[in-house]
Amino acid sequence: MPKLLMYMSGYCRNKIPYVELRTKSFYSFGVGASHVHEFLNRAVELGYPAIALTDYNMCGSLEFARQANKLGIKSIVGAEVTFTDGFMVALLAKNRIGYANICRILTLANKANRKDPRIEFEDLKPYTEGIVLLTGFYRGKVSALASSGNIQKAKRVLQEYAECFEENSVYVELSRNLVYGDKRLIRILSKLASDIGLPVVATNDAHYHMPERHRLQSALVAIKSNKTIDNAMNNLNVNGEYYLKSSIQMANLFKSLPDALKNTIRISELCTFNLSSDLGYQLPSPDVPDGYTPMTYLRRLCDESAIRRYGSINEKVESRMDYEFSLIDKHNLSGFMLLYREIALMAQEIMVESEISSPEEPLEWRPPGRGRGSSVAMLTGYLIGISHIDPLLYDLTLERFLPENLRVLPDIDLDFPRAIRDKLISRIHERFGPDFAVLTGMITTYRYKGVLSDLGKVFNLPREDVDRLSKQIQCSDLKFLRREMNYLPEFKNRVDVHGWRDLIELSPQLQGAPKGLGQHVGGMILSSSPISQMVPYRSGAIDGRFIMDWDKDSVSNAGFAKIDILSLPVLDQLIEAVNLIEKKTGQFVDISRINLDDAQVYDMINQGRSKGVFLLQSPAQLKMGQRLKSRNLLDLAYQVALIRPGVGTQGSSVSQFVDRYRNGVAWDYDHPLEKRALKRGYGIIIWQEQVVQLIADVSGMSQADSDEIRRAFGYRNNEDIINGYWKKFCNGAKNRGVDEKTAHKIFSKINGHYMFPESHSHAFAISAYQAAWLKYHYPLEFYVSLMNNQPMGFYPIDTIKQDAKNFGIHFLNPCVNMSESDCSIRKENLLLGLKFVKNVGVNHANNIVKERITNGLYKSVSDFIYRTTIGMEALESLVMAGVFDNLSTNRKSILWEVGLYKNSSNSQISLPMDMENEIPYMADFTPYEKMIGEYRSMAIYPKGQIMEFIRKRLSENVVNTRDVYLKEEGESLLVAGWVIARQHPRGAQGAIFVTIEDEFADLQLIIWPHVINDVKYALREAVIIAEGKISRWDGTTNLVVSRMYPVSLDIDMPMTHDWH
Repeated sequence: MPKLLMYMSGYCRNKIPYVELRTKSFYSFGVGASHVHEFLNRAVELGYPAIALTDYNMCGSLEFARQANKLGIKSIVGAEVTFTDGFMVALLAKNRIGYANICRILTLANKANRKDPRIEFEDLKPYTEGIVLLTGFYRGKVSALASSGNIQKAKRVLQEYAECFEENSVYVELSRNLVYGDKRLIRILSKLASDIGLPVVATNDAHYHMPERHRLQSALVAIKSNKTIDNAMNNLNVNGEYYLKSSIQMANLFKSLPDALKNTIRISELCTFNLSSDLGYQLPSPDVPDGYTPMTYLRRLCDESAIRRYGSINEKVESRMDYEFSLIDKHNLSGFMLLYREIALMAQEIMVESEISSPEEPLEWRPPGRGRGSSVAMLTGYLIGISHIDPLLYDLTLERFLPENLRVLPDIDLDFPRAIRDKLISRIHERFGPDFAVLTGMITTYRYKGVLSDLGKVFNLPREDVDRLSKQIQCSDLKFLRREMNYLPEFKNRVDVHGWRDLIELSPQLQGAPKGLGQHVGGMILSSSPISQMVPYRSGAIDGRFIMDWDKDSVSNAGFAKIDILSLPVLDQLIEAVNLIEKKTGQFVDISRINLDDAQVYDMINQGRSKGVFLLQSPAQLKMGQRLKSRNLLDLAYQVALIRPGVGTQGSSVSQFVDRYRNGVAWDYDHPLEKRALKRGYGIIIWQEQVVQLIADVSGMSQADSDEIRRAFGYRNNEDIINGYWKKFCNGAKNRGVDEKTAHKIFSKINGHYMFPESHSHAFAISAYQAAWLKYHYPLEFYVSLMNNQPMGFYPIDTIKQDAKNFGIHFLNPCVNMSESDCSIRKENLLLGLKFVKNVGVNHANNIVKERITNGLYKSVSDFIYRTTIGMEALESLVMAGVFDNLSTNRKSILWEVGLYKNSSNSQISLPMDMENEIPYMADFTPYEKMIGEYRSMAIYPKGQIMEFIRKRLSENVVNTRDVYLKEEGESLLVAGWVIARQHPRGAQGAIFVTIEDEFADLQLIIWPHVINDVKYALREAVIIAEGKISRWDGTTNLVVSRMYPVSLDIDMPMTHDWH
């Protein structure tokens, strides 16, 4: 049978024993070219009894072990380790001790160089217990010495390995990848092993699961080498033989060495460790006063706080506390809660040091962090200062956060201002030590733009063309790249051209693949035992931070407690706004005690005027405010939850909720068992807790099992898992009297898209309301603090400026003698900060201000140049931004003065002239040219908006956005504007919602799927003319687009939001 048919048919299942002990997945970033699930599925097809994963790290190890369990194949955990001399070995864990030692070895290698980990063999020696060593074939030191004739040195290396590792734990590795010279090397190594008395073992050093991935693997190596595929030839494997081969194929390759195959089984039997088993993780013990246990101390703290909060411990408070403490006791979580309080106290210390809060205030009065997620439902958390929401006020339930049959430690997420968070993470590392406090890793994956960019470089495609392609394709699923290119006139003739053809073929294989290891936004793991014995870690990009190899999913699956220490920019904004108010008025506004039922604030939200307000500013939220008409925090909690992908993908669920909740439209359940879960969502799944409750009530499963199903919907490559859960759900539902058709209808309401926990909605509703309150009552301070904490919004800063005008706030160009680095208040206007000027940045801006404070105002542009070290590019940006307008009103003359003005007949920058010489007269830039210069140098035009200039070029029948709102339902018209947001909530198959802005207002355009192909090219332009009909619905006004036309510009407008 031809080789190609052999591995593609069922013939490869056979009785010849073989286990592949060397595989490198995508997690060996830039080397492996298959997912771990692809290796496992192929191993099952080939009839392997076991398979090993030997990446350069442990990033995919737990995912590998857990999926192997579900597929019924044994997993062997290992790693490749590189020594400082460049040679490598593979290490396999025989048992728990061996796994811990491999983790220690990898951690030591990471300490030497986090990007290219290496270790001295001497440093490895103390950690060899419980490990099988494979000597390496192509990159092993023994092979290198033997192939060059240094047999005695090779023997000494092997003897050293044998002395350091346990008996029967060192194997001479042999590989046959049909590379020139491998037969000779196998003969030499076999004899060498025989002379010393060591066994040999066969591997295929698989870099991918099927031979078709060979070309992708070559491309990944070229990407890692930062070379084109042609220039990377010396780094590439010479053929496509590095895949999972059948045992028959391996037997044919090693006919003369049958023991080499048998030893793969022998090693598999030696390696009994299953990584998905308990690693023995425990949290560190908190400090408690003498005479107390963690449980009694926690209760004392809660009792004392409850009296401060409520005046006394009434029956409702006591009942809830008793219930929570029964669960805390059952799951042994008292120490867990106290550790969070300890972290909150550290944060409070930082706030006191920063003079943000007073040391006399009880922790729970002004919590330094704000809880988010399902943990906000804990009254205990509210009382000890790790949450700002009273769960009794909103009747929040505990099932999602703390079910009766809890299986893994729950997460508590805490939001802090950015400055406090950074200091807090460092303080936690210092308090517990790097081996006991490590940040969770984050696996970045290849998104479609990254795929196109990296593969474009590899195949030497023009970067500008690849960039244009990535911006022009509408469908981000690269399986349809050929179709997308055929739609584009510029690219349709390239689909079969060399390079472009390769891009089309390999892009879908790479999309979604792990790309690298980074730092989770704030997930901290605290442990009572060294973390390096459970998972390797390395130094982070920021000094003093340490990152483990596992991401949040692996951490959760391992049962680790992840303490999320997150930053929430709106908290920085609130603090800054309050400080600005106090500085201006002399009065301190306690944002935690403002009126939460201010009708004027809700009116502003309901009029769609909450642009710039945390969580209430997207085009969808602005429309939702107009439809839902929130009047209290419960309404606002619904509002922030409804515009989440997990809610929006349920058909017309958002509209159904508004009709039922606000307009009283009747509705019914598909089965009475849905009632408890769906009642508070008016028949709609809005929150994660409802998913858990729905699964539990309909199928009879436990809360913990139900939450596991909910989480599984969000996993990658989850089809088999979900099918298994459906069968379990269906069987349980049948036992509770639900027929299969109804059960399927109920099960189909669950999806893997993100939605808020109910308690999270209430937590964020508070922050959103506080920001909205500031916008209404103190708009100047609101906008200054909003600008200074960018990026944190949905819109370009020019749109923020336009919105500010609607609240009577005007933006001023930055000024060399008045501006700070940040934005500031200047005579009831917002004065832009110097750091907003392109090429200047924070450091230069601070230096400009510092010099001005130290030595006085700048007297002229030449004085400024003499006193600062600003480069020519930054200086040109400052001029075009109007920074020197108070020194000279003619920007063109200033550019001449500093030698930057480009004469129209010569594109070269002229040499600086003597600044004492007389400046020749020249006409200043026109207002239009100044507008272009300001957009280019600041991404904002403070005095106006680009449409003021473009409107002069438009036909009289093109109306402005303000007039659109005066038109009648169904009226046809043309309107023009700058596109400030594009949203594709249903991906390539759904409608596109586009927001355009002109000098008067903004307007949402709706583009239905049948129109998209006709307008897709115009839609990519910055400024467009849209033709369509007015649609008024539920208090909102939109334009349903039938045609669209591009408007040519002389400038690249600032980047705007484009969400898929």
